Amino acid sequence: MGLIEIALFAVAAALLICAWIPRFRAYRALFLGAFVLILSTALFRRRDAVNSLGPTVMATRVGLPVELFGIAWWILGAWLVRRLLTLVLRRTLFPNDNQPHARRLFADLASVLVYVVAFVGIMDTVLREPVSTVLATSGVLAIVLGLALQNTLADVFSGLAINIEQPFGAGDWITLADHVEGQVIEINWRATRMRTEANDLVVIPNSLIAKAIVTNHRRLNAARLCTLRLKIDQAISPRHIIELLQAATAGCPGVARGTTPTVSACAFVEALIAYEIYYGVDDFESAADIQSALIQRVTQGLHVAGISIGSAIIDIRLAARTHPIAQSPTLL
Repeated sequence: MGLIEIALFAVAAALLICAWIPRFRAYRALFLGAFVLILSTALFRRRDAVNSLGPTVMATRVGLPVELFGIAWWILGAWLVRRLLTLVLRRTLFPNDNQPHARRLFADLASVLVYVVAFVGIMDTVLREPVSTVLATSGVLAIVLGLALQNTLADVFSGLAINIEQPFGAGDWITLADHVEGQVIEINWRATRMRTEANDLVVIPNSLIAKAIVTNHRRLNAARLCTLRLKIDQAISPRHIIELLQAATAGCPGVARGTTPTVSACAFVEALIAYEIYYGVDDFESAADIQSALIQRVTQGLHVAGISIGSAIIDIRLAARTHPIAQSPTLL
């Protein structure tokens, strides 16, 4: 037994010990997989296979084909690399659990690449097939699939671009240019799934949503600014109206913490003055309820003050029309 085999056995023993330490319980499967991989490499490594990328097995000792152990070694190695990449993605690019779909998208892509490398390794080191033949065949196959799946590939790469740039994510409320509005549920390989306020499920291909103008209502940390407009007769003092509206909207439940609704007179509309009430909302889902509460408060406050919203009531009285008495014709 050489020094390399001794070192491999020592590493395998260390991995087995780490697998049963309570502190590393969450990574037990990873440690056990690495233990099996290192142990199999130490047991079935041929001393004369210096230029080989994978282990070859002495079949005479175990009575099984050489290729079986080589294929198992490459598959186990690919599985281990995939688990490590998933762990790296969780700890670096996607540290929060509120991005499971984005993490899964990148993990799936990494898994495909890892298993493709494992397949090439199996063909070259285990089955002894020329790599050039495999690459040429896979290249032709890739061209055929690329032509047949143009739209699907566009959706896949658009999904990757969305997850890298992250203009929106799962849980955000977005509005598209064609007035499609809803909460993002999932961004998968092909499409983005949204839930509307009516609990309808909208599925939009990633290639379309990547080209659309998207408004994200929940990404910024600041409160979302909403506006409530109304018109009141210009005969009433604007200063008095602004004071009444500010008093009516102060302390409205649902308004963003640390903010106070503000009121301003913005325009003349014939015999009326247009006023706008600006208020902040933290939760976009409850924006309609907060607006309804503000309307109730404003209506009640103006009603108590005897002020009507909109045009003033005009009292129109119609006088009865008097008809002249018809004169009978005189007879000559």
